[in-house]
Amino acid sequence: MMRFKRFLTAGLALAATLAMAAPAAAISGGERAAPGEFPWTVRLLPVGCGGTLIHPQLVLTAQHCVDGQPGDSFTVVSGAVDLEDPQRTITKSTAIIGGIEWWEGPDWAVIKLERTLDLPTVRLATEPRQLQTLTVAGWGKQKWEAPQERFLGKVELPFLPDEQCFDDPWWIEHPEYPRSSICAKSVDQKSHCGGDSGGPAVHRLPSGVWEQVGIVSSGSDCDWDAGEEPTPTYTDVAYFSQDIQRAVNQLLSSST
Repeated sequence: MMRFKRFLTAGLALAATLAMAAPAAAISGGERAAPGEFPWTVRLLPVGCGGTLIHPQLVLTAQHCVDGQPGDSFTVVSGAVDLEDPQRTITKSTAIIGGIEWWEGPDWAVIKLERTLDLPTVRLATEPRQLQTLTVAGWGKQKWEAPQERFLGKVELPFLPDEQCFDDPWWIEHPEYPRSSICAKSVDQKSHCGGDSGGPAVHRLPSGVWEQVGIVSSGSDCDWDAGEEPTPTYTDVAYFSQDIQRAVNQLLSSST
């Protein structure tokens, strides 16, 4: 039986997070990302989620990371793999537009920042891709009940086709998910974990450019001691590309 879990790490003060985090690879079974490797990846506080810069003033994340919160209640840390880097950029949010009833599939949100950032932005998928693997980046935990990490980590996971991912009876009652989500396979305790929500699942185009195909949504708490066998699940960026673009246009045209 697939263990379907939504996770939103909240209530952690930044100081406590950094004090407890060891300088090791974030994301379970992954390795530390190199400086500049994913320059569009950001940290969303105080909720402890990830996100990506899709425009110099806009961040894409998961709706469950921001659900029910005012648009001006978040801080975005960017421009560094080390959350303690003196050169990191800290920016406040001003507005949010996101998916409606995200628990039924549209687990995405776009956040507007108070100013533009001089950082690269990530390309978003607008059509389905034939994938072999996904690369996921984040500052989340390495295992259940571990602290979130100080350094950005990455992990490459095998892509899991729909017929293998959505084979549990749970999906019959929730048909929106197979249409709006993509999956990966956890191997040797490799996965995203709590605190990686909202971050990117990307693949590299033949040109060498990274393209974001998914948003970390659900499927894993890295509870390895309990024998968890997760199916990492991601919001399908291509499926929601038109909705995301409408949110982008609306936020850029607004005065807030």
